[in-house]
This record gives sequence, structure tokens and C-alpha cells, in this order.
Amino acid sequence: MKMNEKIIYNTSVEGICPECGESTIIKSREIVCGACGLVIDKIFKDSSYSFKTDRRNNNLSKQYVALGNRTDFVGGLGSFIGYEKTKFFRDKSGNLLSPNDQRLYRRLKKNYSKFLRIKNHETEYRIFNILNKISIYLDLNKNIRNNAAYYYKKIIKNENEIINNISLIAFCIFLAAREENHNAPITINEISNAFQKFGHRVNPRLILRDGLKYKKFLDIKTKPHKSEDYLNRLVNQIINHKNLTKRLRKKGINWSKKEFQIHLMNMSMSILKNLSMWKRAGRNPFILAGAVIYLADKLLAKKYKQKSVLTQKFIAESTKIAEYSIRDHYVNLLKPIFVK
Repeated sequence: MKMNEKIIYNTSVEGICPECGESTIIKSREIVCGACGLVIDKIFKDSSYSFKTDRRNNNLSKQYVALGNRTDFVGGLGSFIGYEKTKFFRDKSGNLLSPNDQRLYRRLKKNYSKFLRIKNHETEYRIFNILNKISIYLDLNKNIRNNAAYYYKKIIKNENEIINNISLIAFCIFLAAREENHNAPITINEISNAFQKFGHRVNPRLILRDGLKYKKFLDIKTKPHKSEDYLNRLVNQIINHKNLTKRLRKKGINWSKKEFQIHLMNMSMSILKNLSMWKRAGRNPFILAGAVIYLADKLLAKKYKQKSVLTQKFIAESTKIAEYSIRDHYVNLLKPIFVK
């Protein structure tokens, strides 16, 4: 009877229930009768992913995946010998292996485990190790790290000859940080300084060069940052300066650090609202934000009839912006407009 039923179901008219003659529906990858609920057949769908060794065979499929592959990690599917830092190995019952077997598996784990997983991907493995170190050093969130790894893989898939892989991952970090669109974007100089601290010869010029050369493969339209994007971060750096409390007390200011931060932030935002994009043209938004904070402190002192707390040197120490750059933006741009 079961065999006969199976034959009837397979040879039934498509879309019609062989039991009651009503129309069928698809539910949870099964063909089900909409009236009586009879499960007629299962639907087996092919995976949309394709596994290929050569990425240049054809352009019909745009998805290339690897077994056990992560965006920011080079690895593979397979069994590990013990845990990552295991020194003594046990059998399936939990009993320690014999000394000869211990030496054997210890040697296999040391010599073959990592090599087999990164074989033919040594450069990517090294680059992603650098990416993880830089991400921790710059305190980048997980999304920026993963997006940078994704951009890197996408570029090397389309470009056969990479000039410098390290400067390329630096550009990918910069682009991913801009795409994240949070209120504390990092600059090219900070990224290059981070790489230099780890012994890599990366400078802003190389990052910009890779941006001009490889950005076409990503099809991403980025918007330039404004000074407002850097303001919150720079104000926090000034507030966290170790000598700020001492300066507030010295200048006779009765505000707490939190109150001073709120006043400074509100005044800086007010200045930027009255500073049109046409007047900002050609100015570095990061440096301009530092100069705006310096002006905001002066305007607060005038408004509340008290002494200024911040100096150009103090802001330069807090934000790592050159003191002469703050002075240039203040004297040539801000002072003629806001200080009478």
C-alpha cells in the first residue's frame, strides 16, 4: 500500500492533491494540500553557493565560499587535535594516551595543524593577523574589522597584482571606518601611525594611492566627513586630559568637568551651525573641529564673564592636532567671523 501511494503521489497532477483533488501549497519546503493537509512531497533546492578552486573560470556565479571560512580569518573545516593549547591528549573515554602516543600527537599538532589550514593562503593569514592587532590597538568595533576584511578579499579577488598588501588592508580599515558612520571616525594619519608602531612602513600617501587604484572594485560611494563628526570625540579627549580639573580650579570656574563638557559641546555645535560649507571649503574638518573648540571656550568665557580655560597648546596636547594648525584656522577663518 505504501509503495502504491508513493507512486500515485509522484505521478499526480502538479498542484492538485491526489487525495481530495484540492490545490496544493508549499510550506517549509514541502508540498502540502491546502484543504486536507496531506504532505505530498518534499522539495530539495540546490544551494546558491558554488565551490570553486579557480575564481576566473566564468562570471556566471558571483559567490565563492570556502569550507569553514570566516570573513576575517583563514582556516578550514576539519578536526583539531585536542584543544588549542592542549599539551596532554586523551582518548574518547577521557583516559590519557600512552607516552609514545602523546609524543606522536604533540608532534603532529605542532607541525601540521596550522600549516594545513593556511596552505596557499599564507599572505591572507598574515594580513588578517595584522588587521586584528590594529583593530585592538585602535579599539575598532567588530563591524569595522569584518567590513575591512571583506573589502580586502573583494579587491584581491578582482586584482591579480597587489602592490602592497599591508597598505591595502590599511586603506580597507579607513574605508570601513568611514562606512560605519559613527560619531568618532579615525583619520588616515592615525591608521598609518598605528601600523608604524607595529613595524610596518605605511604612510598616508600609500593609503591614498591604494584608495585611488582599488576603490573601483568596491562600488562604494562615500561621503566626506564634516567637523560635526569629530566634535564629540575631540571634546572627550579634552575633558579626559589629566590637567583639566587643575585648570578649572586655577581659572576660578565653578563648573564640574561634566558641566564644562556640555557647555563646550553646545557652543561648538552652535558655531558650526553658523559656519556655512562654503566658508569651510578647503579646510581639514578634523583640524577645524579643534579650532572650533578653542573658539567655543573663548565665547563661553565672554558669555559668562569668566576666564578662558583652554589654550591652543592644551588642545594640541589633548587632540594630537598641531598647535600652529589650530592657530591658523582660528586666526584666518574663525576670528574674523565670530570675534568682534
